[in-house]
Amino acid sequence: MAPVRQVVTRSPKRTVGLINCPWFQDRPIEHESRLEKHFVYRALLFPGLATIEHQPFKLLLKKPRQSYTPDFLLTFANGQRLVVEVKRSEKIKTHRERFDVIAALLAERELPFFVVHQGQIDGDFRAQRAGLIRRYAMFAVKHELIEGVITFVNRFPAGVSIGKVIKTLRISEHHLYHLLARRYISADRRTSLSPDDLVYPIHKEITNAAHQFGNWFGCAPWRANT
Repeated sequence: MAPVRQVVTRSPKRTVGLINCPWFQDRPIEHESRLEKHFVYRALLFPGLATIEHQPFKLLLKKPRQSYTPDFLLTFANGQRLVVEVKRSEKIKTHRERFDVIAALLAERELPFFVVHQGQIDGDFRAQRAGLIRRYAMFAVKHELIEGVITFVNRFPAGVSIGKVIKTLRISEHHLYHLLARRYISADRRTSLSPDDLVYPIHKEITNAAHQFGNWFGCAPWRANT
């Protein structure tokens, strides 16, 4: 489904544009703010995510002439979907009643509603590291090297340190970042990249998208009066 409105191409106050990720989906992902862009960087690394749509539909609210357009609709490997609103934390309080209404209407469509703020997206420089990883998605890496890393990491279901992968297989950090960007292997939700931090075999099985994706960002679906 096409977005309901085009992304603004020029703005003196916002970072706007497209995120091209052909290894993930055919269509670029639009964003209308730096925070939205950082959200996408983090979301792209979640193993079970299938597609990201920006401004996917318009939801008519109960008051006349009022509507809501979500920031993002996420679809997962098992077909489950959820809606994400990206909002700075200081602005959430003023929208609380509106979000209560939106969450109730989306629940009727079996769509969990998340409001994700900058602390959950950018905290501890997580989005910055996710952006670094993304830069290497198009890095040229031989198929044999990719298969070798996947096979090695698969030997460690509980995770293996980045330093051990690099030292044992004699690969560069850039090679490792490529595999993380393409989701051949996975980092933890903090996207930590020190030699002592762990990477994991990829598991795209989704049983409860709202719960699993919420854990990735450290948040939960919106609840009225929360």
